[in-house]
Amino acid sequence: MRSSWVVLVFCAYFAALIGIALVRSRRMRDMAEYALGSRRLSAFTAGLSAGSSATSAWTMLSLPALVYISGAVAIWIPIFTAFGIWLSWVVLARRLRRYTIEANDVLTLPEFFEVRFGDTTGILRTLTSLVTVLFVIFWLCSGFIGGSKLLETVFGIEAATGVVLTFAAIASYTLIGGFLAVSRTDVFQALLMLTSLLVVTITLFVSTEKPFSGTGGSSAGFLGPFADGGVSVALVFVFSTAGWAFGSQRTLQRFMALEREDKHVQGRNISTLWLVAVLMLAIGVGLLAPAALSEAGLTTEMDDPERVYLVVSEGFFHPIVTGVLLTAVIAAVMSTADSQLLLASAIATGDMPFVRRLADTVTGSVRVTLSRLLLLVIGLIAVVVSVSYQESVFDLVSYAWGGMGAALGPVTILALYWRRFNSWGAGASILTGTAVASVWGYLEGGPSGIWDIQPASPGFLIAMLVAAVVCVLTPQPSREVVELFDRVNSDRGASRAPSR
Repeated sequence: MRSSWVVLVFCAYFAALIGIALVRSRRMRDMAEYALGSRRLSAFTAGLSAGSSATSAWTMLSLPALVYISGAVAIWIPIFTAFGIWLSWVVLARRLRRYTIEANDVLTLPEFFEVRFGDTTGILRTLTSLVTVLFVIFWLCSGFIGGSKLLETVFGIEAATGVVLTFAAIASYTLIGGFLAVSRTDVFQALLMLTSLLVVTITLFVSTEKPFSGTGGSSAGFLGPFADGGVSVALVFVFSTAGWAFGSQRTLQRFMALEREDKHVQGRNISTLWLVAVLMLAIGVGLLAPAALSEAGLTTEMDDPERVYLVVSEGFFHPIVTGVLLTAVIAAVMSTADSQLLLASAIATGDMPFVRRLADTVTGSVRVTLSRLLLLVIGLIAVVVSVSYQESVFDLVSYAWGGMGAALGPVTILALYWRRFNSWGAGASILTGTAVASVWGYLEGGPSGIWDIQPASPGFLIAMLVAAVVCVLTPQPSREVVELFDRVNSDRGASRAPSR
């Protein structure tokens, strides 16, 4: 009976998503609409969409689990993740939107790099697109595995089937509606996540006789942010998350799609406030769960710490409420996975060399269809990887988000702010960031736990250094490239309406 109520809520939720997608699909005629919504995103939608796109299954599953195991020391993850997203709005949003419009009104980051650096070889654009699709696939895997854990916990569905069902659900409305549909559903899903975490946190607190005691809460330092290692632990978390924000292309898309340049301040505030609230509530769930589950006799259900939110949702609420709370996990998965799928398909269509030649020979509506087909192909690749390698959700997110931040973050910042920056430095930076993040992700331990730092920050810093050195040692950019930079950064480069 309980599962029937949950299925009913799930069906209502998916019907709402499909409805939003169908409404938005009526205006989708070309790739400008499919990839960026013709730059008509409001500050409210951009803020919540960017914030929710920075979360995923790790927010609802991995973060409470990490706190459940380690205690309040994990509070550094939301603090510096939120700070990184806020800083990316401050540093990138306004200038990136302006630059991408001035640079022939480009739709993707690989296309922007090609125009920004005057690269006529196509190498930089191809390299950026390949790196993007690589890390997107691993990010999709984290979402698919997170969705499968939910389906296994609630319905007993085996992991492989759960992965396939999660992909099918996400692809359904993403295929229909494109960028605006994804952004509008992100708003709906962001509000659902916030409400659900708030309800769970309050319920755990008021229903537990001693909220901060129990299995984990009784351990020394469980409630301290510097537990089990003092300042060094905090520094590991700081450096683990500091490099995540700047290369997140799904967030950069929201910057590019803002309806007006001056909306970035409002969007930044909405995004940051939502992200802080959601991540801190997820921390609260992890802190309160040990005592609550112990008093309720549910600790035997915790065979996997990443199921803590799922066990609480099933053990403390009426089946209808449980259904709503569990849809929030799907919402967390979808609010990132749909953006990633859309991003990868748009880049594969417009920036991969062989596909781009084909896409250039067809009309706008046919290009959209081609992009939808590629969305399915990329999603199916991620399904195969997810089924073959059932890794931790958090480990997958750390590699995918960290790798993209290390590979593309330094290039994006330097492209917007350094007049002398050239294509040689850009290419070297992308290769270095990708390599360092990939190698670092396999290392463990080391002096003061240095190898336990997630790959984003070390990859980011080393790639930034390599970019600067290579750029200084190679020829200056062409006159046309410098003139474009000067035009964007002058008063004449003020925001204008997109021409497409």
